[in-house]
Amino acid sequence: MTYLRAVLLLLVLAPAAQAAEVGVHVTLLTDDSVEVSYTLPPACRTLAFSKNGEAGRSTRAAWQPLDDCGSAGADQLGRSAQACPSLRFRVPAATRQAGYPAAFPLGQGVYTHLSNYAVADSCGAVRYSLAAPGIVVNGQAYAGKAGPPAVPLHGDSAALLLNAPLQQHGSAAPDFFDPRLSPATIEHIKTVADGTVAFLREALPDASFRRPIVAAVRAAAPGGPYIGGDASDVLRLVLYNWPQAPGAAEQAKATLLVSHEFSHRFQLRDAVDNYPDARLIHEGGGEFLRWMASIHNGWLTPAQAARQLDEALAGCILYSEPKSWRELTPPQIGGNRLEYQCGLPAYVYGLAARQGSASAMARVNDFYRALRQGGQPDFAQAMECGAAAGCQPRWLPQLLNAAGPMESQWQQFLDGSGLAAPQAPTQAMRDAMVLRAVIKLMADDCGGRSGTTEAPDGILTDGMKACKTFLRDAYVTAIEGLPVFGHAATGEAMAAACTARREVLLGLKDGGTLAVPCAQPYRMRQQFYQADIGKVLAALRAR
Repeated sequence: MTYLRAVLLLLVLAPAAQAAEVGVHVTLLTDDSVEVSYTLPPACRTLAFSKNGEAGRSTRAAWQPLDDCGSAGADQLGRSAQACPSLRFRVPAATRQAGYPAAFPLGQGVYTHLSNYAVADSCGAVRYSLAAPGIVVNGQAYAGKAGPPAVPLHGDSAALLLNAPLQQHGSAAPDFFDPRLSPATIEHIKTVADGTVAFLREALPDASFRRPIVAAVRAAAPGGPYIGGDASDVLRLVLYNWPQAPGAAEQAKATLLVSHEFSHRFQLRDAVDNYPDARLIHEGGGEFLRWMASIHNGWLTPAQAARQLDEALAGCILYSEPKSWRELTPPQIGGNRLEYQCGLPAYVYGLAARQGSASAMARVNDFYRALRQGGQPDFAQAMECGAAAGCQPRWLPQLLNAAGPMESQWQQFLDGSGLAAPQAPTQAMRDAMVLRAVIKLMADDCGGRSGTTEAPDGILTDGMKACKTFLRDAYVTAIEGLPVFGHAATGEAMAAACTARREVLLGLKDGGTLAVPCAQPYRMRQQFYQADIGKVLAALRAR
């Protein structure tokens, strides 16, 4: 009888145990913060975060507990007081965060991505909900709150939490444009978005495009005007330090940002996550698609397109040295944006040198169609050969897999294909080498670490305790008495000083100087490559 009662008790309790839920609720507190609360079943003591390790640590380092109920660490949520039904944290918004941000300030609320709050289902099914006067998620605008069952949310949802409801016109996804952006900038964003989508819909007919919510915002940060963003279901466009009357250089940056992020909406990021070169395939592909869209729409002339290609290749060579692609670690690739700088020329030259019939864009379309159908096509084979029988890819496998410096692989590729010829460094390339030399100088002084931000008239360096000389933040505007950027002799003067005096003299914006020890001068290259843009574009368009 005792055994039977135990069995009956288990049968009664089983549905209750199965019905246990974890609630993750994100609420707008102010225009620069949110509160996240975790409601846990009584027996749940710890819960693993989906984003963990170093990414989890950096994401949750600034979270502030709003009670004494628990902690949010790099890897897990921990409950310290059994009596607390919920664990609550204040999450401050920040303008510089790696990956999808937990809270990014919009001026009238925040952008949030639930991957930063997502937890495992080991304590029960996880239900996500949002609260704010205005909410934009899943292509719809809401007021007050949003969550299941009416509004399905998951651990990869992106949303806007606003201090007032956002008007939605018809069934189109609502957009948020920061009122601090000028009407001309907003109109430019819309024009580039529409032009990119129109081109890619025609060029990639098998792609499944769903228009995202657009959130365009002006943000302040050290340095001059620059761009950032990402392309989840809320496509975030950040224009840092943006002027009210942007010049040609700023317009070009905005065009690049908008077209790149909208291009991502035609790709399948998750489908290539298990590829060894996933980042290059995805980000390099976004660069290639926006480059082609910009040429098609007249936003880039052939000469401007060639210059972007040449400068990307120069950056790839400078920041991969002296390693092969396979020797580079993910932090080295991501920290130096090599998935972009190596990715664009890899796509352009790899597709221009393809074998068989069909245009370059048709090859990209076929690659993503195969992924969409559940296949795992080889990237190099798909780009260089397509469906051509008996074809073996020649260039991309060597570029990405061969031993020896990437510079050597590029030399063989471009000399062998005839798509580019050696050229002396342009001033932009000389400036890139000066920045690279300063980064090396700082890394040598700081135990391998460096922190630099390019500014219009110089370089901002981050002070660090690990450094011998770079102990405080500095704004470098001169090197050996010459301007940091825009002068043909700055790099050579830096190398000469290092050789002669074993130090380099940096002039600071505040009038001071910094004498930095230099054991080995940075080698200033005398040769890069110039695309034969006529030949390249003809090859890409050939069918």
